Formats: sequence, structure tokens, C-alpha cells
Amino acid sequence: MSDQAKIRVLIVDDIAETRDNLEKLLFFEKDIEVVAKASTGREAVAMAKQYTPDVILMDINMPEMDGIAATEAILSQVPATQVIMMSVQGEQDYLRRSMLAGAREFLIKPISADELYNAIRHVNRLRTTDRRYVSSGAPQGGEAAEANQQGQVVAVFSPKGGVGTSVVAANLAVALRQSTNKKVALVDGNLSLGDQGVILNLKSSKTIVDLANRISELDRELLNDVMIAHPTQVKVLLAPPNPQTGELVTSDHLRAIIDLLRREYDYVVIDTQSSFQDKALAMLDAADRIMVLMTLEMTCIKNITQFLEVAGLLEYPAEKITLVLNKADNRMGLPVNVVEDTIRHKIALQIANAGADMALAINKGVPLVIDKRTSQTSKDIFALANLVGRAVVAAPAEPGKAVPAKPAEKEKSGLFSRIMTKR
Repeated sequence: MSDQAKIRVLIVDDIAETRDNLEKLLFFEKDIEVVAKASTGREAVAMAKQYTPDVILMDINMPEMDGIAATEAILSQVPATQVIMMSVQGEQDYLRRSMLAGAREFLIKPISADELYNAIRHVNRLRTTDRRYVSSGAPQGGEAAEANQQGQVVAVFSPKGGVGTSVVAANLAVALRQSTNKKVALVDGNLSLGDQGVILNLKSSKTIVDLANRISELDRELLNDVMIAHPTQVKVLLAPPNPQTGELVTSDHLRAIIDLLRREYDYVVIDTQSSFQDKALAMLDAADRIMVLMTLEMTCIKNITQFLEVAGLLEYPAEKITLVLNKADNRMGLPVNVVEDTIRHKIALQIANAGADMALAINKGVPLVIDKRTSQTSKDIFALANLVGRAVVAAPAEPGKAVPAKPAEKEKSGLFSRIMTKR
């Protein structure tokens, strides 16, 4: 195997014996090469810039600059590097802080050889599958062909409020970023009472209204200026600050904005509101896949049945609809198979009821998939992300500029008229 094909590793630990032991463990792996070792966080930052390693093994507890601060500094300057955090403690707070800093894996010392090899190869696979878009200007070389691929738009929707669409959308976006290392955007499509800023603890004076007000100028630069970055590198388009301002955003605005997002991101997750109004329908129409959330309550089951009928009248293809049972709990008294028979639709995936853990994560402003990554609910959301990631959308498009909504789409107004024109 050539040197170019090897996974280049930087080891960072303030204990010399630990650095040497890790190097010895990796010495006989033909596809892995240790290119440098650092004893402090500051030294790691300098070496990361000098050697641009593929993977960094980073100790979390070091004097002067700890592993968290070093990871943040490195990833801001060498973003293609993947960090594996190491610690003698497996506390949940360490895991949460590591993931927020940008680490891809978290290993607890002492680390077995197989665990170390698997982690390095796993994060390197994430690195090599990244599309690496050029941050500004036109893509160059082979990147241009990849940038012409449209991203996948996923709408998280429920015909009934209170089912958890906002929380699932936020966690799904983060899980997609963590599991694929692709570019992920999250849109708060609840233009009246959006919650993504609270759920993700994000504050910005710029919202989707700033795009709507300058829709004729909409391009990559304006989009990047308005969207805000979450610590996990998910880019978020926040909802308006109040319901009155939200009225300024029209269905045509939404179509143009989503169209540009599709060109700029691999995955676009839209948190939608429980409505059949024009704006909500515009988001559902634009989606490649609709994750329809439900709970085991008779009122929700009734609304789901009605939505599936509407989806049929709107001629949404069957593969566009994915039914997801949220807050799954076998104590609800309604067996899933009975519900499936009632609504005549299979439930693709169940998300376990997180109860107090989800509420605590919201209050912290930290997604559950980071705050309690090993919980069953987090595992279920990662499974949902994997389901999304397996879908392929390959329609070519010219990147960089939004495409105005088609006149025929502008004429659509109201659910009733939409359905009648289908007949």
C-alpha cells in the first residue's frame, strides 16, 4: 500500500507513555501511519496546520489548552481533519462537549487495539465521503460535477401539533451531519412560532425574512450571510421573530429559498408546521421525502388518516411519504400492527419515548443526539438519519443561483383548489 493511501494520524496526549503506546498499537497497521505526536493542545494546533493529518487522536484533559479547546481551534483552521477524543472518564458531559467541539468519536481509556483501529478507519471513511464544496465562488475541477448534484430535501411534518416535529427535525439534522459528514441545512419552516432557535440555543438577528425581503438578490453569498452555524456545523435558517413578520414570507419565497438550499447542501431538513395552508404545502411539495410523525393517540391517528388521503389526492408518490411513530411506548394501549391496519400504511420506524431526557435537552439547548448519544431515542434518530442517507437524489442543476418559481406553481392557492385541479 502506498504512503498516499495511508491514513495519516496525529497523536495528542500530555503523557509520553500514552503517546508511545498508541504509536506502537498502530505501527503494524499497513493502512495507518503516525505522522506526528504532540504533548500539549497548543502544540497539536501547530502540528495540525503543519502536517494536515487525516485523523487526530486527542486527549481531553491537558494543561493550558485542553482537548476541547484544541479541537475547536484545529477544526477552524484544518476543517478536513477528523478528531477522535480520548478520556479516562466516560461522563456524559465530556461526550457532549466533545461532540459540540466537532469530535467524531469518543474513546474511553484504556483503549483496545480493535477499538482504536475501528474508530480511526470509521472517521476516515466519513472524511473521504465529504463532498468538500468550495465555500465561496464556483467549484473547481472534479468538485464541479459533484456540486451539480442536487441535495435531498426532507420535510418533517405532522397534521397534528404537539407530536414533536421541531425536536425530531433538529436532532435529525445533527444526526445527519454526524453520521454522513455532509453539508446539512436546517430550516425552521414554522413561520408563526418557530422553535429551532430555542431548541439549538441559537441567537441571530437574521432570519428567513431577510431572504424574503431580498428575494430578487437571492444567491449563495446572501444565503450564507443569513444562515447561522450550530456548533455541530449544521447551518440553520431561523424563523421570523414574531407571527406578524412571518406573514412577509410567501409561498413563492419559500420555493425559491428551498430551491437554492437544495443546490448548496447535501441534506436540507425542514421543520414544518401542522397546516394545509399554502406555505405549508409549498414546503411539502418541494420535499423529496416527507417524514410524517405520529403518536399512538386516537386524535393523531385520525389526523394521519386524513393526511394520507390528502397526500393521495395531491398525487404525492408513495415513496415520498415515510411514516414515523414518535414517542413510541407500549403502554399506550394501541398495538402498532392494529394502527397500521387502521390507517392502511406501514410505520417505517419508531422513535422511543425519551420523556424527561428530551425536555432536559431542550432546556439545555443541546440536541439529545449529543446530550445523550447512547440513549435509545438517540439511536432511533440516527437510524432515521441512516434511512434518509440511503435515498439517492440525482437531478443535475446549476449551482449558485435560485430559480424563480414557475408561473403554474404561483397560481396554486388553497388546498381545495389544488385538489380540484387534480380531478
